[in-house]
Amino acid sequence: MIFLYTSLIVILAVAYFLVSRRAKALEKKYARVAREADALLKQSPVKEGNSARPDALAVARRQYQIGMLAQKRDRVEAKYTKWQGWADRLGRSVSGMRRWKGKKLPYTFGLVDVVCALGLIDYLGFSDYVSVHALVQLITSRFTG
Repeated sequence: MIFLYTSLIVILAVAYFLVSRRAKALEKKYARVAREADALLKQSPVKEGNSARPDALAVARRQYQIGMLAQKRDRVEAKYTKWQGWADRLGRSVSGMRRWKGKKLPYTFGLVDVVCALGLIDYLGFSDYVSVHALVQLITSRFTG
């Protein structure tokens, strides 16, 4: 009972840790890409020589770079929101499982433990030796001698 309940809590906690760690890494990446895009956007267009007009090639290159950074930022943001959603769900699951301590879930897992143990005994062929009838006979034969 306790083994399965504890195993489930540990598995969920490890999964939550890994998913939240990935979400935090994506958050940092998103912040870095957003800062790059913002810095490029605030940069003034380059003017070559004595002309008052900006260079068309430099303006086009800058617009292309801004578009690529915006796409990258959007992709990273989508990944971040997806991973953060998973982290939030796993966090709620872990806290919900921990709140169930001493309630229905551990008793259910206790029943599952007993069923698994009995199934394993039957599968391995020890059912003749571990049966209640054989146990009663063993105890009565020791005392009646």
